[in-house]
Amino acid sequence: MQIDYCLILAAGFGTRMGAIGQKLPKVLWPVFEKSLLELQVAYARSLGASKIFINLHYMGEEIETYCKSRPAFEGVEFLWEKPDILDIGGAVHNLAARPGVKYKGKLLVLNADQFFYIKKDDLLRYLEPFKKSPAALFTFWVNTSLGYNALEMNTDRSVKAIIKNKDLPPGKTIETYTGISYVDLAQLDKISGKSAFFDSVCPFEKKKIPAILLTNVDYWDFGTVKRFWETTFHILETYRTHSNHPFLRFLVAERAIKTWKINLNQLSYHAKSPRVVNLNPDENPAVLGPSIILEKGQPKKMEIGGIWWHDIGEEVK
Repeated sequence: MQIDYCLILAAGFGTRMGAIGQKLPKVLWPVFEKSLLELQVAYARSLGASKIFINLHYMGEEIETYCKSRPAFEGVEFLWEKPDILDIGGAVHNLAARPGVKYKGKLLVLNADQFFYIKKDDLLRYLEPFKKSPAALFTFWVNTSLGYNALEMNTDRSVKAIIKNKDLPPGKTIETYTGISYVDLAQLDKISGKSAFFDSVCPFEKKKIPAILLTNVDYWDFGTVKRFWETTFHILETYRTHSNHPFLRFLVAERAIKTWKINLNQLSYHAKSPRVVNLNPDENPAVLGPSIILEKGQPKKMEIGGIWWHDIGEEVK
């Protein structure tokens, strides 16, 4: 088994990140001291990806400028989607059609705003039974209250159907797609332009697409303002009870977390106030309420949870 290429999806519009997301691309939001995108590149490398691509569309100039100023992105290639965004299926085909790829090799697809932290040996062990499949999806269990769609499976664990969340009963545990997939580019039916992932990459109604259920794998989701908030503080809570957790070890090794800044009694980071994550150089004791102060954040008095970037505040309830 091998991973010839990794595609990190970074072309989205960031609409779920509120007012800050219209100025700061979601993929550049920080996991403490490092951006989501920087950590995804490090993660892809840890999984053995030989070549890493990042697709760009919305605020692509800002993302590309950021990446080119940091050695962590050396050797990474950018796939521009102009004038229109290609959707995930189109993004995969855009990569596959490149002169150096030519619809050959194995591709791992990752979402930039989520981590299912898996070690390389475990990933390859999961994939080994499906090395001849056109593609394989990674899935996990969630509650319908979180808003995810469900995958219905055939008896052989191939995908049968997708059930929209609105059609599911509340409070039910379902199996859903993680956003991580493994694709044999040689088995794709070649197309160009915009296309949906389940139409042009994993057309389960035409081809047998196996689903690999992840168990005992933590899910770290930064994809909305609320999830970014909850996951940031969940990392601190996890550090308090399980400082040797694999994902936390990864964050420390990548210098995303400076352990000397953590105050476990206050559940804060580089701040004297309780439940404050401060990513500015100096400690900021003036914040009244729980807050995440991004770099160059200028918080006003806050008695409720909020995220600050420059002078833009995003309330979290």
